Amino acid sequence: MRPIKRGNLELTVVNAYTQFLWRGEGVKADYEAIRAVMRAIRQGFSGYRIGYPRIGAGLAEGDWAIISALINEELAGLDPTLVEYLP
Repeated sequence: MRPIKRGNLELTVVNAYTQFLWRGEGVKADYEAIRAVMRAIRQGFSGYRIGYPRIGAGLAEGDWAIISALINEELAGLDPTLVEYLP
């Protein structure tokens, strides 16, 4: 992990592996892996501004209602932000 600088802004991007496969039928998102990743982010980045995508809900076909509840539970009190790309 290394900070990325854009002008006077510094970001740290964390690649959170939450599934083994992304091809095939059915749900590939591993809900417990998502929980574990969010718990690790809480431990390592408490006090930072945290933004996250709809992790596990795209190609992995996970249920966003389940995933967002896990994220909200693990990051409770940190005021994380869902970041969505809008073309």
